[in-house]
Amino acid sequence: MSADPFPDLELTPPADAAGFALNDWFPVPSDSPTALFLYHQLWELPQRPALWEAARMSRAIYLYREKATGWTVLVKFYREKVDEWWAAEQNAANEFNRIRHVQALGLSDGAVRAVRALALRRDVLFLEHVDGLTLEDAIAVRRTRPGALPRILEDAAHLLAALHAGGRQPGAEPDLGFERFEAHKFIGDLAYAGVLQDNALVCDALRRLVDRWFSEPLMLAYTPTWIHGDATTSNFIIPTSGGMVAIDWERMRIADPASELGRLLAEVAHAVGRYGGNGDEAADVVAFTGAAYLAALPPEWEGAAVLRRARVYQASSTLRISRNGWLTRQERTGMVAQAMALLV
Repeated sequence: MSADPFPDLELTPPADAAGFALNDWFPVPSDSPTALFLYHQLWELPQRPALWEAARMSRAIYLYREKATGWTVLVKFYREKVDEWWAAEQNAANEFNRIRHVQALGLSDGAVRAVRALALRRDVLFLEHVDGLTLEDAIAVRRTRPGALPRILEDAAHLLAALHAGGRQPGAEPDLGFERFEAHKFIGDLAYAGVLQDNALVCDALRRLVDRWFSEPLMLAYTPTWIHGDATTSNFIIPTSGGMVAIDWERMRIADPASELGRLLAEVAHAVGRYGGNGDEAADVVAFTGAAYLAALPPEWEGAAVLRRARVYQASSTLRISRNGWLTRQERTGMVAQAMALLV
């Protein structure tokens, strides 16, 4: 990689163009700051790039593609997510460093791995583009692809198990403060402006159940480890060549690995229900995923204890999802009932 020839040039997202609303590719000038950076810093092909195009994934995320070769990079403009320039730079650097760290833990290559961080320039992060379906997509189309979902769920479970086993921090003290705070926050959100508004009886019952769980000695009986921190079904991608790649590492932190398993189980169960499944199918998928995770852990780990702790985290994550206003009231109320059943 050569020295940056334009150190004072500010990298900004493409201007609004026809194709934004259609989620289509649109042309990008070859002399635009980001295109110039891509060419001078990341381009490795023998020929010069001819024409560039981009596609808008979200307000902050774009794909840049060279038309003749199809060479593609994902570009994340953190200034679009965070107003203050210093916070944008800090957050971009955090994700860049987290990805490098998780790769050092053993997830740099192989069938299941972390996305690759290619470059960082101030508040702009350049990442490998992984072309494929997300775990959520795979759940949505499971009816037309018999046998595919179990393999995909195993890959997701194995990826997290590899991260947790490789990222153990035996010198760190177990701490439930953040997770307990989050569970109470979700209940508070539901009570203030959610489906539990004006339902103090259910709110109080949920709070008591959460406190009872976090008071159990078993909850502190774990070895802290690095976790992904945002194990949603949209953050696992199945490349067209197979395997699995985890993206969005900005919330990576040290915590109880069972908290991550519980989050994944809640997300998977919710996706099954959203895409045509019933409670029995969701329960089967949850049981399968949990068993796949335990099978991939080191033999000295107490599998039964991990699964028990995961219940409260699955319940908390289910309450988290139930706050979403785009769900119907019936769906959100049903999820509160599911969370309570896990806690009882």
